[in-house]
Amino acid sequence: MHDVSFANRIIFLLKEKIGKSKDYKGIIVNIALGPFTHVTAESLRSAFDLLNEKEGFKDVSLNIQKHKAQIKCRRCKAVTQIPAPIINCPSCGADDFEPIMSEEFLIESLEIERD
Repeated sequence: MHDVSFANRIIFLLKEKIGKSKDYKGIIVNIALGPFTHVTAESLRSAFDLLNEKEGFKDVSLNIQKHKAQIKCRRCKAVTQIPAPIINCPSCGADDFEPIMSEEFLIESLEIERD
């Protein structure tokens, strides 16, 4: 279900940046998926392809990377990559930290090759 929502966000961005213009050779959408999302690169591509059939954007490639979540401890100031949700800082054991780089879905950039 999130894959369709994420694909809709890509379509919305393409409409906003390109509109109905067809004066481009190709588009690369650079995307980061968070480590805790249940969306896979394959499911996102499938959802995008289905939605794009109606919109008709040509030669769109999705460059999808998984990124790692990080936390910053408010007590010891350590920044730590985490592979799964945690309840304590791995460095000092405090339960007072903030997530950073934990977005589920991020469109990092859009590369448009013009004719």
